Amino acid sequence: MHKRLGLLSSLALLVFLFPGLAIAATETLATVTLENGAKVRLNDDFTWEYVILETLPAITSETSTQAATAVTSIALNTTSTINMASTSGSKATQADSQTMTASAMSQAELLKSTAKSGVKVTLANSEWDDDGRLGLTFDLASTSSEHYVMVEIDITFYDDSGRKLKTETIKVWKAIFRSPDTYLRKGEQRQSRTFWIQGIDASQWTKQLMSLKIGEMNSRM
Repeated sequence: MHKRLGLLSSLALLVFLFPGLAIAATETLATVTLENGAKVRLNDDFTWEYVILETLPAITSETSTQAATAVTSIALNTTSTINMASTSGSKATQADSQTMTASAMSQAELLKSTAKSGVKVTLANSEWDDDGRLGLTFDLASTSSEHYVMVEIDITFYDDSGRKLKTETIKVWKAIFRSPDTYLRKGEQRQSRTFWIQGIDASQWTKQLMSLKIGEMNSRM
């Protein structure tokens, strides 16, 4: 474990000393498997990400193409990014399906929390109402010197087999205009209101598989 963390630190230092290595945005420098089985990738923008998805192409019998694997990674430290890659042969018909890796499904709790720029968002509670809507409530905490008035997150849902269902974007925190006491400040912990999500089948979501990604963030002095 310590050797792998040392590798990540060394690679990050290499990028800092030789910025020419970071030619493309969010380029992967290394992928490491931790002792708990989780896979982590180190990017050239000084972020690390859990690898949670793999895309296995389904090819029709009429054509043959190169098999390709793509990964989607959710960052839990400074930023969250989604990168997808796929290949297809000429004149090929291909249907791709994104599925969670076995490692990600076995450690799904890790994906219910994400952080960016000193703000951490964690799922606090889930419930169902009489209309079959899924209600989600989140905890927010900040270690940033910024005073945040809006924090947006993307919530991606997966069924019990790990297949992607849908992605919803919500403003998990929104302060009241000109009310500083509603800002998310350093050292504070807040709880969001309950957001009601439609289109999720409760019978297919018993494992509560989901991932979070912080998007736009607005702050004020």
